[in-house]
Amino acid sequence: MSRASRGISIIWVIFAVTLAGAAAITAFLQYLEVQTYKEWIKRAEEKRDAAEKERKFTAFPQIKAICHLCGWPFDQESEIESSIALLKDRVDAKKTQYALPGKAMAMWEIIHAANIKKETARYRLDTAKQGQKNAQLNAQMSSTVISDYTRIKDDEISALQTNLQKMTDLQTEDVRRYELRKSNLEAEDRKLVDARTAAEKQMKDELLDLANQYNRIETQLKELVKQEAVFFDLTVAQGKIVDPHQDEHYAFITLGQGDRLVRGLKFMVFVREAGGNVRWKGQVEVKDVYERSAKVSIVETADRMDPIINGDLIFNPLYNPRRPVKVAFAGDFAKTRYMKEAATARIRNIGSIVQDAVSDETDFVIVGESYQTDANYEKATGLSVPWRPAFEIFEFLGD
Repeated sequence: MSRASRGISIIWVIFAVTLAGAAAITAFLQYLEVQTYKEWIKRAEEKRDAAEKERKFTAFPQIKAICHLCGWPFDQESEIESSIALLKDRVDAKKTQYALPGKAMAMWEIIHAANIKKETARYRLDTAKQGQKNAQLNAQMSSTVISDYTRIKDDEISALQTNLQKMTDLQTEDVRRYELRKSNLEAEDRKLVDARTAAEKQMKDELLDLANQYNRIETQLKELVKQEAVFFDLTVAQGKIVDPHQDEHYAFITLGQGDRLVRGLKFMVFVREAGGNVRWKGQVEVKDVYERSAKVSIVETADRMDPIINGDLIFNPLYNPRRPVKVAFAGDFAKTRYMKEAATARIRNIGSIVQDAVSDETDFVIVGESYQTDANYEKATGLSVPWRPAFEIFEFLGD
């Protein structure tokens, strides 16, 4: 190949390379342009989204809040137009005056109303702050008063606690003294109770001893009455026991109506032993009186091993089937078994005689209480007339 042809070929290569480079550059530039446009679109969209977001989440809530404060509430952005339409008359009236568009005028109206409410709120806030300041001053004064009150209250409480402690100490001392006194009194009471118990026991023992002595003395007196024959004429028995029924506690005696026998009389039952001794066996009481006999109940048996039997003798010091027994009274009979009048009537009923004054014919004197100062007792002593207590003699009268 010639030099010219090589040169042309080189030129064509260079040109081709240049074209290729230019095409590549163009393609690259187009690519950059496309990328730049996309980036611009993207940025525009982002700005738009940011503006929309700011409008939605910043401007709209503020507008919404202002409109709510001004009395034109709405919740959606689409409701702005309808809310602004409510202000149409006021907007139209002021549109010419302020030469503002409709929406701007409406927003101005809203903002103006908001400003009014803001001023009102500020006034209220200032008033509230002043009230708060006054309240703080009052609170400070109250705090001072409360502090003084607290101090005074603490002082009063301290004084009251001191007094309470004193009262508690005094009460404790009183309780201690009371308990000590109570303990001493209880001890004294126990001693007194023990002493009383011992005294009651001693008294009971003494009363029991006295009762036993009394019973022994009474028994001895009864035995003396039964056994003593100083003034009883036992040379002749007044009657005898006939047909006794010991198991059924009755018997019969040899005295009857012809012997002046009456119901209720009691007789001592006895037997004469060898040597003239008398053994008392018991006591019977007249129940039924017949012509020549009488039925008696066995009211006492001296010894169960020595029962009343057929042939035993009977005796009553106030009764004598052959002659009247003469007796007299001395002393007071207010507390005896029979009053003096009743005893007199009873004795006379069995045919015996009650004398007003003692004589040498008196068989014996019946004495009551305080008999020593009675004239009949003194006379009986002078005449050696025997006497016996009323409780011994009245027993023979029966009921």
